[in-house]
Amino acid sequence: MIWFRSLSLALAMLCGSCNTLPTHMGKPGACEIALVIWLRAPMTAQYQYFTVEDGTFAYGGGRDALNLKTSWQTDLSPQQCAVIVKFAEEGGWLAENPPAGGCEKGAPCADIAVSGTSVRQQFVLPGENPTVVAVTDYLVKIADVRFQQVLDRLPEAGEQPR
Repeated sequence: MIWFRSLSLALAMLCGSCNTLPTHMGKPGACEIALVIWLRAPMTAQYQYFTVEDGTFAYGGGRDALNLKTSWQTDLSPQQCAVIVKFAEEGGWLAENPPAGGCEKGAPCADIAVSGTSVRQQFVLPGENPTVVAVTDYLVKIADVRFQQVLDRLPEAGEQPR
């Protein structure tokens, strides 16, 4: 485990300034936005990878995220899409000129690729950026449904059948 964390930390530091997101960006589709966020905190070896494409949200964490892969997906409701678009608009992600940012080496960082009805761009923002925090927190809440689905299959507490 220590070996894996050391290796992932080394890879993240080496690729900290690399353009790491896929070059193919999906179409906005049902959500009017296509979005890819790779959120990484290399000093703590924490990684999350989020994609929104054509009304489908996909999430990957840990090793999956480090490899820019997702392990779970769900369809987004129109209301969820509207919230994501609102956050992106408020953060200037869909503006003609993307927000200026960048990350200090080793600091939490978000590589973002976004495509809207009239814009398509990639940029890097600090992981603590208010819009990054709002969008990723919202997407994590959606992804947390996967845990509830597992819990719903477990037996209820109380008297157990014999």
